Formats: sequence, structure tokens, C-alpha cells
Amino acid sequence: MIRFSHALTRVENFLVCTCLAVATLVAIAQVLLRAIFNIHLWWGEETIVYLIIYSTFLGAIITLRHNEHIAVKVFEPFLGRIGRRRMDILGILVTIAYLAIVGFFAWLLLFEPFSTSTVTPTLKLPLWVVEFSVPLGFTLMLLRAIEILVRLIRGLPASVDGDKSEFEREEEALGLGEGEAKL
Repeated sequence: MIRFSHALTRVENFLVCTCLAVATLVAIAQVLLRAIFNIHLWWGEETIVYLIIYSTFLGAIITLRHNEHIAVKVFEPFLGRIGRRRMDILGILVTIAYLAIVGFFAWLLLFEPFSTSTVTPTLKLPLWVVEFSVPLGFTLMLLRAIEILVRLIRGLPASVDGDKSEFEREEEALGLGEGEAKL
């Protein structure tokens, strides 16, 4: 389970970081070229928008991994340890149902004739390339939610990393140790 979690973490981090890095580089290039050479990248704005869309859907996975999605914990103070665990399991089951339903329809939308025959205005990409961010994000979130459910059923904390700080969790997932990069 831990190996699966670390592999999923690496994929999530790589995809989000790549989208954000490329969007940032395109934005910087666009500003510099416009300011220095008065050249406009005709494809820049649309590229940035699509990359931000991808990073948003993929970034939602990271918030789920760190258990940072919005949760209403009204009854938690009144429940014991077992009651809180049952509420956590119920909450993740609802999350899994939601992700499965929306993800299923997102995949259906991806294969609609409109998505395959329509192109984006500037880049002339098939629309499905942009829409792919939705089923990809929901599918990866569903995998993460199932992993969390298995952990909760086994009586483990929702996060593989327990009480470690976010920095420590990311460092471990990336294979770094003691604050030093392994080259």
C-alpha cells in the first residue's frame, strides 16, 4: 500500500509541477518577448489557460492526499474514537461515490462527437485534449480516495505519513532524505 501511495504521489507531483512550470515559463517568455521585442506569442494565452486547467484538476488530488478538502466535522467532538473512524469511512465512501459518478460521465463526455470533432480556437487542438483534464483528475482522485478508504478500514490514519509535516511527506515521496537531494 505504501509503495502504491508513493508511486501515485510521484505521478501527481510530476504532472502538477510540469503543468505549472510550463505555464510559468510560457508566461515569462510572453512578457519578456512583448516588453523587449514587441513580439506576441499567438499561442501563449491559450496554452497557459489549458495548463492551469490541468493543474487545477490535478492539484485537487494533492489536497485529497493531505486530507485538506472541505469537511464538516459537526459531530466529531461528540463521538468517540470508533465513531470518528466510522464517520471518516462514511465520508470517504460518499467521496468515492461522487468521484466515480462524475468521473464516469467525464469519460463519456470525452468521447462525445462534439469533443472529438471540435478544435480549440487558437491552437487548433481537438477539444478532447483540453477536456481530458477532467476525467484524468477525477480518476486519479478516485484512486487516492480508494487508497484512503483501505487505510481507514485497516484502522490506519488516512494519510500514509501520519503526523509528519507536509514538507517531510513531500520530501519522502520524492525520495529525498535529510533535506538533501539524492542525485
